[in-house]
Amino acid sequence: MKLTIKLFRVLNYRNINDSGWIPLERVTAFVGRNESGKTALLKALHKFNPATAEPYNAQREFPRDRFTAEYRDDSEWPVCSVEFELSDEFQQELRERLNGAEIPQKAILTRFYDGSLKFKYDLDVPLDLVEPNELKEALNVCAKEARRLSSPDYQEPEMQGLRTNLANWADEKKDAIAGFQDLRTDEGVGLLHQVREEANRFAHPVSADLIEGLNEKVNCLISRSEESSVPEQLNKAVKSELPVFIYFENYGILDGPVYLPRFLEALRSEPQNSRVRTINAVFKHVNLTAKEIADLGDGEARQVRRHNYSVTEDRIQQDQNHIDLRSIKLNSASIDISKRFSQWFGQRRHKIRYQADGDYFRIWISDDRRPDVDIELESRSKGFQWFFSFYLLFLVESEEGHKDAVLLLDEPGLHLHPTAQQELISFFEKLSEDNPLIYTTHSPFLIDGEHIHRVRPVTEDETGHSRISIDGWPKDRETIFPLQAAAGYAMVRGLFQHKKNVLVEGMADYLYLHSLNLHCRTLGRQSLPDDIYITPCGGTKNVGYIASLFLGQKVRPVILLDGDDAGRARRDSLMKELYESNEKAVLMLGDVLSQEECEIEDIIGEETILAVLSEFVGKTVSLNQDDRNRGSLVDQIKCATNRDNIELPEGWKPEVAHRIVVSWSTAESTKIPEDILNRAEVLFKELIRRFEDIAL
Repeated sequence: MKLTIKLFRVLNYRNINDSGWIPLERVTAFVGRNESGKTALLKALHKFNPATAEPYNAQREFPRDRFTAEYRDDSEWPVCSVEFELSDEFQQELRERLNGAEIPQKAILTRFYDGSLKFKYDLDVPLDLVEPNELKEALNVCAKEARRLSSPDYQEPEMQGLRTNLANWADEKKDAIAGFQDLRTDEGVGLLHQVREEANRFAHPVSADLIEGLNEKVNCLISRSEESSVPEQLNKAVKSELPVFIYFENYGILDGPVYLPRFLEALRSEPQNSRVRTINAVFKHVNLTAKEIADLGDGEARQVRRHNYSVTEDRIQQDQNHIDLRSIKLNSASIDISKRFSQWFGQRRHKIRYQADGDYFRIWISDDRRPDVDIELESRSKGFQWFFSFYLLFLVESEEGHKDAVLLLDEPGLHLHPTAQQELISFFEKLSEDNPLIYTTHSPFLIDGEHIHRVRPVTEDETGHSRISIDGWPKDRETIFPLQAAAGYAMVRGLFQHKKNVLVEGMADYLYLHSLNLHCRTLGRQSLPDDIYITPCGGTKNVGYIASLFLGQKVRPVILLDGDDAGRARRDSLMKELYESNEKAVLMLGDVLSQEECEIEDIIGEETILAVLSEFVGKTVSLNQDDRNRGSLVDQIKCATNRDNIELPEGWKPEVAHRIVVSWSTAESTKIPEDILNRAEVLFKELIRRFEDIAL
């Protein structure tokens, strides 16, 4: 992609007054209960640049509670702003195209209700004015040289008249351009053409060189003025590379035969209906319209017989040709979709057959388990219907626009079994390698517990307006339940699937280590191999219980404990029973950092922790030297807040960790402080060594 979507913002749309800027990942999930505004976010983003035209409709989509009092003109109201990052290749291409002009790295485009676009960049793009001073200087030269014109071949009265008229005309034209700032306007170009035309009226053998020199300058200015400015060219280039947004919802699933006459009526009356869009995508793939399929099957011979006329051989042959053409096109499209879908779906190989029979269009499916048995699409599982319908829409709309695509899926996989929903997460990951993907859900099985930072909770406030949580999780139980369940499911799944697990005490440990591991890997530093998983235990007291579950499955995890009294007590307890004679499988963080009293926050450091903590509690938290002598960074913070009468909310450690990790998720790995990465790298090396020792 030449443009990568990084952030977006929705304004003045349904129940969203202002969503604020929402950072996006390769895969981003909006999670919330029904009517919270998840669909509104997707629809507003979809209409920013839809694969098939679907304009904003202020009468239906502007917030109802503000419409009468505030709404006047479509052009006044922005709906969706999107920030894109320009690829290095695209920047270089623009640099060459715009003659070495400085090219921005980021572009922010805002779409208004009238469909217009406003462009903004992370640097000031030069206006590239065609200034009137250049024309003024050329006219100055013309007037000056005109007053010096002379020739022995012509009488003085004639020469005097030429000198006076030409000089006066040039001076008058200088006055005419006084009100112009830029000649790159319709009025400016008109003036230049006027100057050239009027200058030619002074054509005379004596003034020919002077007029020719003036016209050369004017022609150059006309050429520049008729060219687009650098900002205009940049805007045009960026607009031409915008990805299309493809929106799909469960209502668009193909789940039965298509009755062509009724579909043609629906296509005329409601072309944006989700199911109509999907059905129409089938016909576009066949490269025939629904009407053409119906017409090709409605033979003229049949119509003639209805009126009791004789049927000629020519009519019979013509009907046969039409039917053959329909069959050939349907067969060709069937082969194409079968090949593409099997490569894309990747589970079983399916053979798809399109069939037109009278006024009905049907889709038949067979697979490699029963290759000789065709089953109607409506008899396949709801999950398969969803995959097939989504793929058709994605295939046709992305290819139709010949564009990169951003995929927007509203409540995908509702009909899938929980285990199949988990497989859908992996499918999304693969799909997002080429197409950023955003989806909504309230199912815990469609939330990636190993990438919980990709989730954006959506809630409805007391006024009925949507709120999107970026830096933390909301208090609403219904909203965060799927998140809690997803994290728990990821943990439990790890108990029985992964042979190498690191048990950490809490969620803060998990968030920090998971994020730092990704950044270290990106930078080529020492990181944990893919077969080592980090599992939070929900507190020091739970470590023994979780470890016993692992041991019951004949898996011995490495346990990472804080260097504090609770950590040391838990270590001693483990050594007496579960980990007797396996002391290498218990790692104290203090031994790694060579610091007797320490917790996971000591890896992150004072500067990063205090900045986020201060923002979280709404007061500045700072340490003095006495505080710094109190053991771990957490102990130091507690001393400082007690001294300054600052209350630390319950659960502040995981909340601070979540905010830090979210900010890191949108930052370049090189922006993470090196001392933090150094400490993380030491820990990862030691964890790897412990697993090697256990295996011996």
